[in-house]
Amino acid sequence: MLKSDVYLVTGGAGFIGSHLIDHLLELNLGHVILLDNFNDYYSPRIKQRNISLLEARYSTRVLDGSFIIIRGNINDEELLKMIFNKYKITHIAHLAALAGVRSSTSQIGKYMEVNYAGTQLLLDLAASHKITQFVFASTSSVYGQTDKLPFVETDSCAQPLSPYAATKRAAEMLAYVYYNIHGLNITILRLFNVYGPRGRPDMMPFKLMRACIDPTCIIDVFDDGEMKRDWTYIDDVIDAFINALDQQYGYEIINIGCGNPIKLSKFIEHIEQLSGKQISKRSMKSHKTEPPITYCDNSKARKLLNFVPKTSVYEGLEKTWNWFQEEYNVKND
Repeated sequence: MLKSDVYLVTGGAGFIGSHLIDHLLELNLGHVILLDNFNDYYSPRIKQRNISLLEARYSTRVLDGSFIIIRGNINDEELLKMIFNKYKITHIAHLAALAGVRSSTSQIGKYMEVNYAGTQLLLDLAASHKITQFVFASTSSVYGQTDKLPFVETDSCAQPLSPYAATKRAAEMLAYVYYNIHGLNITILRLFNVYGPRGRPDMMPFKLMRACIDPTCIIDVFDDGEMKRDWTYIDDVIDAFINALDQQYGYEIINIGCGNPIKLSKFIEHIEQLSGKQISKRSMKSHKTEPPITYCDNSKARKLLNFVPKTSVYEGLEKTWNWFQEEYNVKND
C-alpha cells in the first residue's frame, strides 16, 4: 500500500530529476508527479529517453496512476494550480531551471523568468497548500570567485559571476522570505559539479567522452588544465535529496559536494585512461563566468542529512563511461 505522500518533481525528465524520480519510485515512498517542459536547451530527445526508461521500469505505477508525467512549464500558473489542487502535493523537489552558466550571459531576462519568477510561483502555492517540505536545487555557482576555501554555507555569496548564479541566489533569498512569513519548510541544496549516467551533453564529462569517439571533437582546456572542480557523483547527490525530502529544519542551505576538488587535467587523464583514447585539446583562457575552483565544505550535509560521498571520481567516471558506451553503441577497438 502506497503512502499518502505526493511528490512533485519539477524538471523531472532531466539528468538529476530523472534519477531522483527513479529512486523515489524504487523506494515506494508515495505518489510521484513529474513536471517538465522538455525545453530545447539540449535535445528534448534525451529527456524523452529518460522518461521512456522510467515508464518501462515502473509501468505498473504508470497504470495505477501513482506515477504521473505532465508536460508543462513552472511559469504556467494555471497548470501549477491544477496540479496542486488535483494531486494534493505534500513534498516538492524543485529542480526545474534554465541551466548553463555561460549561455545565461546572453539571456538574462529569460533566466530571471524561469529560475526566479517560476520558483516564486511554486513557493506561493507551496505556502498556500501548506506542503510538508520544499527542497530546492541550487548551485555552487552562487559562491562566485572567492579566496575562502572550502566554500561554506555562511559565505556571503554576494558576487555571483553569471546571471545563472545570480538567479539561483535570488531564489534562495526569496525562499527565506516564504519561510519567515509562512513558516514553509525549505531546504536548499547547493550542488557541486554533479556527473554520472544520463548527464547533460553540455557538461564536461559528456563532452570529453564524446571526444573519445569523435576525433574531430576538440576540447577547450581552460587555464592549462589547472582549473579545479569538486565532482560529485549522481547517486551521492540523490541520497542527499531523499534525506532532505524526509527532514524539516525550517530553512537551511546545505552544500552537497564530494569535498575533493581535482584539476581538469587530471579529470581528462582519468577519462583517457578509461577509454584508451587520446582526447584532442586546445588551451584556452577561462571565461569570466568560471571561478578557478569549486571546493565543498560538506560538514553540514554530513550532520543534517547523513551525507557520505561513497563514489570516488575515478569510480564515478568508470560507471559513467560504461553507461556512455552502452547508450551510444561505442565499439572497443
